[in-house]
Amino acid sequence: MTIAKTKKKSTRAARLEIRLNPKAKEKIEQAAVVSHQTVTDFGVTSRMRASEEALERQQIIRLTNRDRDLFLAALEADVRPNRALRKAADRFKRFYK
Repeated sequence: MTIAKTKKKSTRAARLEIRLNPKAKEKIEQAAVVSHQTVTDFGVTSRMRASEEALERQQIIRLTNRDRDLFLAALEADVRPNRALRKAADRFKRFYK
């Protein structure tokens, strides 16, 4: 009876190479050991965490109480759009049809 071997597909198809000084490399290796991870796994999880935090900081707008109140008041104000805003809206609609 012949058993066909199936190749395990690697989820690590892409590479990211970095250069760093020996002290930084040593510190990363030590951190990987105490985290019970390989250096690669430690690097990936650390970079993913940092990436998620950076993207979250970019996507979240933090306002002071004063700024929040001004923003909400502007939303509630019954103001008609001026000529410049109407022109901008028209250009936007033409561009994104």
